[in-house]
Amino acid sequence: MMGRMAGTGRARRGAGASLVLLVALALTACTTEQPSGAPPSSPGSAALRVRTVNVSGSLDPDSRAEAESAVGDVISGYVVRAFLGDYPREDFVGSFESFTGSLARDAAGDIDQLTANRLGDADAVRATRLAADLSFVAQDSDAIGATASVRFSFEATVDGETRPLSLQGRLMLVEEDDAWSVFGYDVVTETGDSVEAGVTS
Repeated sequence: MMGRMAGTGRARRGAGASLVLLVALALTACTTEQPSGAPPSSPGSAALRVRTVNVSGSLDPDSRAEAESAVGDVISGYVVRAFLGDYPREDFVGSFESFTGSLARDAAGDIDQLTANRLGDADAVRATRLAADLSFVAQDSDAIGATASVRFSFEATVDGETRPLSLQGRLMLVEEDDAWSVFGYDVVTETGDSVEAGVTS
């Protein structure tokens, strides 16, 4: 497993992560664009928009739509647990429910960057933009891996003042036993803090 690297530009190693990253770097034209229903757990929050921008390999339309929906559900669940819900709150560790076991341990060390933990005393948090562009790796007509390029923006209300909160970068996912999970991330917050980690075996 790769160690966690905070605020560095060092390249990620390992065949699994590299394969998915190559797909993200090889983005071409948009192949599909399908909005996804967003988690309405915070009043006035923006809808989650998920679209597939690239497929490496072959996926028929039904398989692609199924994979997009499944990955969208994982991302939606992460957004709800990591940023939305009732405030004030302290229960941010559950945000990594869809992360692989090894990665979840690294993510817990990056909890201030990967969640709204640093603003847990806010009165409310609402999403102003939730977008995810998906690139899939397909094998034998099945999606086996994905990179989600995410752009999440939020507004937190703290003591009557509004504070911006954002997360941008990549979440890397793998499909195993008919379930998708996050096995890597490379993201930056509105403060410029960046973190990355990945599981290679």
